[in-house]
This record gives sequence, C-alpha cells and structure tokens, in this order.
Amino acid sequence: MVSMMTASTAEYPHEPPRRSSRRSTFIVTAVVVVITLIVAIIAVDRVVDFTTEQRIAEDLEPYGDADVNVEGFPVLTQMAGGTLNTVHVTADRARYDDVDFIDVDAKLFDVPIDTSRPIDTVEASAVIPLATIDSLASEHASLPTGMSFTTIDGGLFLKGSLLGQELLIGIEPKAESRRVIVNATTIRLGSAKVDIDSIPSFLTSSISDIAIDLDFLPAGLELADIDATDTGLAISLHGTGVSLS
Repeated sequence: MVSMMTASTAEYPHEPPRRSSRRSTFIVTAVVVVITLIVAIIAVDRVVDFTTEQRIAEDLEPYGDADVNVEGFPVLTQMAGGTLNTVHVTADRARYDDVDFIDVDAKLFDVPIDTSRPIDTVEASAVIPLATIDSLASEHASLPTGMSFTTIDGGLFLKGSLLGQELLIGIEPKAESRRVIVNATTIRLGSAKVDIDSIPSFLTSSISDIAIDLDFLPAGLELADIDATDTGLAISLHGTGVSLS
C-alpha cells in the first residue's frame, strides 16, 4: 500500500511540465506564423512598390530617363486609396515640350493612380541650360542683335561685342509666375564698367524688362525662384493641380 502511494506521488509532479511544454510550443508556433505573415505582407508590398515605381518611370520615358521612388509604407494601402502619398522623381536630363532641363529633382504629393487626374501638389527644382535660355529668348523675347546669355562667377550676362571690344551686360533674373523677367544692372565694355542707372533709360530700354515666357510648363506649375549658376538658370517650381499630359 505504501509502495503504490509512493509511486503515484512520484509520477504526479511530471504532469504539469508536459502541459507547459505544449503551451510553449503553441505560442512559438503562433509567433512564427505571425512573423511569416508580416514578412509575406512586407514582401508583397515591396513588390508592389517596385512595380509601381517601374510603371511611373515608364510613363515618364517620353520626358527622359528618370529614377522614381515611391515613399511611405505600406504602398498597398496607398494604392487601395487611389493616391500615392509622395513620389520622388530625379533625372540628370529631361525634355518637356522641346525644352531641355538638367538636374531635375521633383517631389509629387498625392499622386492619383488614375493618370488622367492632376497631381495635387508639386515641388521641383531644375536647371535650364544656357543654350536653352538663348533658344527660349529668341522665340519668346527680343534680345539685342548678336547677343547671347552666359554666366560668369555665378552671375548672368548678355554677351556680345561693340566697337571691337567684348560687351557684357549684367542681368538680374526674376521669377514671375510663368515668366522669367530679366533686367540689365551693369554694362562692361572691355575693361570699363558702367552702372545701368547712370545711363538714360531710352538707351537701355532694349535690355530692360525682357520677359521670357514659360508657357510650355505643365498647367498648374509656376516659378517660385530663379538663380544664375555656372550651367544655366536654376529654377524652383511649385504647383497645385498639376497635369503632365
């Protein structure tokens, strides 16, 4: 009798650890399943992200070879909502409506999946090369005969010749909605430099308030700022309800 009780008592403490072991196994299995689902969702989201970026890059191919980054996570919920929160587009070179740009950097906000709808907001920067500025000026403005744009030490100038000497007219560019307004500030003829304010206005009228229209820009996009650089005019753009079509 004593022997049976001892055996029973000795075996009983081993039962709870078996239940604890089963419970631990279940918890581990559940955690593994959850982690697997999360990894699978992330993987699918990254695939959708990649294919979306590729599709946008292909849509932009007519304008140039662009790098596209769809920002934000998850992309799946953005797609389901019909708009992408932020799309970052960069391109070394781009061409829009026969106008060349370099160093393009654009942030597009609330981009509709339906490309026929306009983009809510665009913030962008780019450089218009000097050769393009000359072309635009010849088409949309009246420059003095034989003069072209150039940059010297980060300043914008009209360059030509007069009486056998180099003529440089210092130009101050200003952003005005969808136009660039350029005004002469100084005149250099050879080594002589003259402030434009000291010259009668009727002599400088042809180099003042020169307007270069930028109507080729996508509808809804306007100039926010403009600066002269060694490679051309660096422009900042802002727009709402912008359509690239």
